[in-house]
Amino acid sequence: MPDDIASTEGRTLTETDEAIASAVYPILVAVAGARPERTITFETLILDARQQLVGHEHPIHTQIAVNMGRRLEALRGHTQPYGYPDLSSLVVNTGGRNPLPEVIVRQAHARAFDWQAVAPAFLAGLGIDAATGVPRLRRTEPEARDVMGAHWRDHAKRYHPAIRDCRDEILTALVTGEGVEAVFTAIDRRLRGPDEPVAG
Repeated sequence: MPDDIASTEGRTLTETDEAIASAVYPILVAVAGARPERTITFETLILDARQQLVGHEHPIHTQIAVNMGRRLEALRGHTQPYGYPDLSSLVVNTGGRNPLPEVIVRQAHARAFDWQAVAPAFLAGLGIDAATGVPRLRRTEPEARDVMGAHWRDHAKRYHPAIRDCRDEILTALVTGEGVEAVFTAIDRRLRGPDEPVAG
């Protein structure tokens, strides 16, 4: 497999970089598995991601092709630590070119890899729902607080009293786009342990 590509020195990735990396991941996985083999242009990648997220407020809707390099660098920042192939190798300009070193080899690795067998922690870090394979829609912290508060007001009696001490953990999960009931239920089960029944 080709050598890893170093991150751009001094670059700090933003929430927008991460959100767009998450949005394009399932599209690039589909490109990797396509037969006959194909690549995808920056413009088409953006349009396909917009279609996937139609009706949702998301930074992909204002993304332009010229800034996609840093978004793909964010995606590479998730795949490289796991030793997964470089999906960004499948993205080309309108002339059909990609400037990465050993791009043909990188494309072959991306196409041969079993993207259905990736680690759940990788998907979670990228903000991908493991069950559906699509991006979880991230929330701002104020949005997460509102969702948490509304759920607590309506369902507090269902949960272990110590769940109040897990507020930061709940907020973190909600910001990444996890479902509020799933978050509360998972923490509640952990707090109760294997022997204490879950409240109805």
